[in-house]
Amino acid sequence: MKTISRKQYQAAISRLEELINLVDDNMPTDNPLAKEFLIISDLIEEYESIHYPMEDPK
Repeated sequence: MKTISRKQYQAAISRLEELINLVDDNMPTDNPLAKEFLIISDLIEEYESIHYPMEDPK
């Protein structure tokens, strides 16, 4: 997956906040909004793993 820019990351966060109110656990995974939610979540997770890595707890 291609890494997104900071501007794209911020747009993805905004869109995810909108989708949170529309998508729930009962929505079929083939629903376009559910698919978008999963794609955006993956993009955000990948960006954060690169730019905000979690330190290994000791």
